[in-house]
Amino acid sequence: LQNVDPTFASKCTEIAVTYGFQGSPHIDKQNCGPFYGLAMGNFPSGQGGICVECSARVVAVMNTKNRLGRVDGRYPHWVDAYDDEGEEDLERYSLIYYETGNSFVKPGPAIFSIPDC
Repeated sequence: LQNVDPTFASKCTEIAVTYGFQGSPHIDKQNCGPFYGLAMGNFPSGQGGICVECSARVVAVMNTKNRLGRVDGRYPHWVDAYDDEGEEDLERYSLIYYETGNSFVKPGPAIFSIPDC
């Protein structure tokens, strides 16, 4: 995270660690700005991303498998389904980096591109 967004890394106050999480649409009311998410595991590629409502009719899916994605969790968002396709030991872990208690940042776009370093 420090290499991708050093400003955010210096302000990050919280890290959530999840296992096997999917679904559960919600809004992060305590966040004061966007978050970064990273997913790892043997779940199928192209599945298990972060879905976020960009508008009333548009839902974007951010692929976070083995990569960081920046999303504003103050918009409705959830983890997309992933199918085990018969595999019994399917795993999905995620790290969510966010900040609370710092200066509030006005909500901007629901998803962000991350510049190449």
